[in-house]
Amino acid sequence: MVLGYVNGKWAVQDKGFSPAGCYEWFKGNRPKVPWARLVWNEWVLPKHQFIRWLIVHGALRTNDKLVLYGMDVDDRCYLCSQATKRSDHLFFECAYSKKLIHSINQKLGCHIPETNVLDWCLHRTGTKMQLGVQAAVVWGAIYHIWQQRNKCKIDCAVTRPENLSEQIIEEVKARIRGRDFQHMTKAELDWLSLKNLYVMVD
Repeated sequence: MVLGYVNGKWAVQDKGFSPAGCYEWFKGNRPKVPWARLVWNEWVLPKHQFIRWLIVHGALRTNDKLVLYGMDVDDRCYLCSQATKRSDHLFFECAYSKKLIHSINQKLGCHIPETNVLDWCLHRTGTKMQLGVQAAVVWGAIYHIWQQRNKCKIDCAVTRPENLSEQIIEEVKARIRGRDFQHMTKAELDWLSLKNLYVMVD
């Protein structure tokens, strides 16, 4: 069965055509990356996933990137006004970012570190649901930190970390409400309740 066209010849699949086989053929053999399950996670909002995907590829237009492009920009962080030429300062060495994570930890009873957050994400333990919800919280924080950075750059104003943490938590709750609670164990529901994320839907 014909599968595709390669180097001037038609490639043939012995087992016959299937959409899955065709997709695998187009994708090719590529090494797995450790962050894939963290970025493409069913609990994380798509817009949050996209920002995270840009980060792992070093594609966010942070000030250090703009300098490399030959642009004359201030090297200070827009959120904390500290001079830095490092692209990873914003997540989570910036004082604003640390305050945001601290506020989230207080409200959810979590233990997300205020530094090395991305390393922590790669070494967490828990059920698939717990890991997914934790990822949703962290990527939500990353997305909104980037939004606040741009807001500060343009409008010279930011949302208080305490208020922003509430917005992030509400987005995670909305995502959770869209899940099927019938397929969750009692232990998982208890965990969500303990983190103030479990909302009964009539």
